[in-house]
Amino acid sequence: MTMKYLTRITADKKYALSLGISDAYDWHQTLWKAFPGHDGEERSFLFRVDENENLFLVYLLSELPVSKSDWGEWETKKIADSFLSHSTYRFKLRANPTKRSNNGDNKGKRVGLYKEEELRKWLARKAEQSGFKTANFAVSKPVSEFFNKKGAMSNKLNRVDFEGNLDVVDKEKFKKAFNEGIGSAKSLGFGMLMLKAIK
Repeated sequence: MTMKYLTRITADKKYALSLGISDAYDWHQTLWKAFPGHDGEERSFLFRVDENENLFLVYLLSELPVSKSDWGEWETKKIADSFLSHSTYRFKLRANPTKRSNNGDNKGKRVGLYKEEELRKWLARKAEQSGFKTANFAVSKPVSEFFNKKGAMSNKLNRVDFEGNLDVVDKEKFKKAFNEGIGSAKSLGFGMLMLKAIK
């Protein structure tokens, strides 16, 4: 999977809520509709939703071109082939940092990380796996996000924002992380690396 398009969607918050778009699962379902004819296929996009009092601002990173909907303002740019060839970037990452609980087997339940020291170690570990390193970065306070799937009880995600500069040390691993995302809950608006090249 190679991400080729970045789309920014600005949507009126009241209107989006009137359409029933209110949580991470709603956004996941809504954004699938931007790729008609691909139901049942493997997800080929990542996204992030920011909001203020009046607006939702959605960033959609995709392998396929989008089919614009009649809600919101849609702006799409093709990602240049050279975009991932730089050595240093400013980055933002909204993640769902977790670890496996130790319950005596190799597949323990995922539990959220909340302490800053744990969060910094989590990003350092993910950065190493993803072909980059970062010495100084800001970590937001964790926020619990709740969402509902149809017929299921409420689920909780642990939202943490990381921001700083990164240096690429392995270009292939870095490209893989950009294309596939970092951490868990990638289908629910987490894991997308937002990058601005520095050099």
